[in-house]
Amino acid sequence: MKALKFISTHIITKAVISEYKKLNGDGILAIDNTNLKLKPNADSNITELEFYGTKVKCFLFDKNTHDKLRLPSFCSNRLTSKFAEVMWYNADYRFYYIRQAFPDYDYYWQLDYDIFCNGPSYDEFFNQYTGDEDLLITYYRSDTKNSGWSWARNIDWIYDDNTKLYGSLFPVCRLSKKAIDFLWQKRMEQGHVYQNLKNKKKTQWLNCEIFVPTELTNNGFKCAAIHEPNITYDHEYDLNEDRLFENPDNKLYHPVKGDFINRLSALKKPAPQRLKLNILGIKIGIKIPAK
Repeated sequence: MKALKFISTHIITKAVISEYKKLNGDGILAIDNTNLKLKPNADSNITELEFYGTKVKCFLFDKNTHDKLRLPSFCSNRLTSKFAEVMWYNADYRFYYIRQAFPDYDYYWQLDYDIFCNGPSYDEFFNQYTGDEDLLITYYRSDTKNSGWSWARNIDWIYDDNTKLYGSLFPVCRLSKKAIDFLWQKRMEQGHVYQNLKNKKKTQWLNCEIFVPTELTNNGFKCAAIHEPNITYDHEYDLNEDRLFENPDNKLYHPVKGDFINRLSALKKPAPQRLKLNILGIKIGIKIPAK
């Protein structure tokens, strides 16, 4: 089984490079180059760049990359010219960019830039998932239109009441090449349908977190959950940019930002923050006192 791992990011920090190094040379950075303006190779978006003393294999993409694939540029219920909105809403799109640029893989892992691996490498995590699932994703579950989940609202334009819905969270996801090709075609087909709707006001373009698991599960693909805990919280949590850790458990945590402590220290009276540990849906609140 040949798998490509890529970290999706729009920023370059010591923290991002630290996580890249934990891939042990078996991955790439997929960089939204809209604002960074890094220089790719003359004939390819694949290049090697050096950041903080580390040579990094990079795939640089931007709106031009997106436009060449003619993928729909919807966010919520509107067409948007803001590429950042397209990327936030349609996190599956990066799989299509990567699949075209690196076609010789069986599986593709995407990790968000604010993932933290609490250990020296991702090897132990990836070694848990060597099966033939077409989709591996966090919080994979069945859902319904009346569940209260925002992504399950106003989607009658494409899914009727008989459609079984499925949800997920997208910070870590693995797709097979077969699944990526299928989803790419589905996005194109649904884009034509949505484009031709006369009134989009009370509709919603499918967010990746409902689109991917619903389409794959209902079309006979093999789907499963990643059984890893996530960290969630009310405000940002800083693990420091060098990603130093104590008591490593080799689990993945999300979302972990990089500069909260620096900004917090600038405040005269910082308010107490709350860290919640979410394990299998059980939230444990841990109060972090102000310093």
